[in-house]
Amino acid sequence: MSLSHKAMYSATLSNYIHLIIKIIASLVLVRIMFLGMGKENYGFWALLWSIFGYSVLLEFGLGVTIQKKSAEFMATGEIKKISSLFSTYLVVYFIISIFIVLTTIILSLNIDTLFVITDKHKLEEYSLALLIFGIGSAISFSLGFADEILRGFHLLKIRNYINTLFILLNSILLWQCVVWEQPIYIYALVAVSVQALNNISFFIVLKRKISHLKISFKLVDFSDVKRSMKFSLSAYLIMFSNIIIFRTDQIIISVIAGVTFAGFYQIAARVSELFRQFATQFHESLSTKAAILHKDNDKEELSDLLIHSNKLISAVATLLFIPAYILIEPLLFHWLSLNDVATIIIAKILLISMYILVVFRSSMVNILLMNDQHIQLMRVGLLEAFSNIILSIILVSKYGMIGAAIGTLIPNIFFALFYNIPVSLKYTSTSFLTYMKTYLLPLIFSFIITFYLGNILITYIVPNNILKLLMDGLIILLSFAFIYGGLTLKRDILRKLF
Repeated sequence: MSLSHKAMYSATLSNYIHLIIKIIASLVLVRIMFLGMGKENYGFWALLWSIFGYSVLLEFGLGVTIQKKSAEFMATGEIKKISSLFSTYLVVYFIISIFIVLTTIILSLNIDTLFVITDKHKLEEYSLALLIFGIGSAISFSLGFADEILRGFHLLKIRNYINTLFILLNSILLWQCVVWEQPIYIYALVAVSVQALNNISFFIVLKRKISHLKISFKLVDFSDVKRSMKFSLSAYLIMFSNIIIFRTDQIIISVIAGVTFAGFYQIAARVSELFRQFATQFHESLSTKAAILHKDNDKEELSDLLIHSNKLISAVATLLFIPAYILIEPLLFHWLSLNDVATIIIAKILLISMYILVVFRSSMVNILLMNDQHIQLMRVGLLEAFSNIILSIILVSKYGMIGAAIGTLIPNIFFALFYNIPVSLKYTSTSFLTYMKTYLLPLIFSFIITFYLGNILITYIVPNNILKLLMDGLIILLSFAFIYGGLTLKRDILRKLF
């Protein structure tokens, strides 16, 4: 079974509709919580998400394995095998969730010694919040692999409908927590309950969409887990490195500088994370198609997919990056009444780092991972994560929050230049001269002109209110689209992708 271009286009469009709703809800909710919770409460809330972001590490890369196997079953028509896959990983994820609960209990009992908390009267409340958040995360985790099966079967549209519904529900309930001035453990209870219901809904959809799906302990096959462990552990270590890179900074800041500063850093990181999400919505379809092409052993089509997907993703990323970078200061001010210089600098550094990651690294990693190139990706990921930790610890001690952002940027630039770009060229049999001529130079040329025009624009239309901010952003966005589209984005690229 093949994945049609129309299906990829439809799923990607659905991803963007979901993401736009998610971003709007997130922007509104973050503003409400940041201004309504108090700085230390919000900092601890950000810390909770950072800590339990690590819970995905306990799945040892099995999520990527499940997604890959599901896509391959779809490609070969072996739908009945999904029952064994489903039953096996339901048991495995339940076992892992027990370790999350045990870890949560230990953390909650030692919260006062692990983190710098200014208001000691809040210790009991924070400890309870951590306990609820951790146990709830464990429950959600045990059900979370259903999302991977939906991805593998390319049931992204219905997955997006469900996620959108629960994002809106979560936003409304957390807003009410702020309005009613609830303690932070109530926020935690709301967040994890909504996520658990979200994952239960995935189970219901799978049961209805896959008529042969059965759940039985007799179908559990731990030998399948063992056979998949080489790929799973490599994918796990790649994911581990990403978690280190994107979440460790806030924990390091909390330990060295205090949880209040973690809240400010989280705001800056949220901007770059929203940018990444918006720029990479094509990746889910990209990964599924790459897995199918690998199963079909279609090397030529894989090479073509890498070249043209990278062009499209780079165009989208630059389209978003330029207005985001130029307008970040008024954006933070109008969004959160925030004019802290350090936070603005961090937001700009993290935006640059995320732009480099998306444009020069992300497409290649997604495709190569689905084509059993996981060992080399694992090695690079671990080396980058280690570099990030060491640099962040050193630089946070010297430069505070800004040091953490720099510690993320430096390894990212290094590996983009000396690993991702050369490997991409080798994998696609593309010469560096062709790469420069057909891809990099048009991108740089369009970037420089648009960036220059954007900075001139804001002197004429000063973004001193939301309407003018949006107007400037739209003009900058359209300027790049016109310049870059006229140079490179031809119809044949879109046809090859969709």
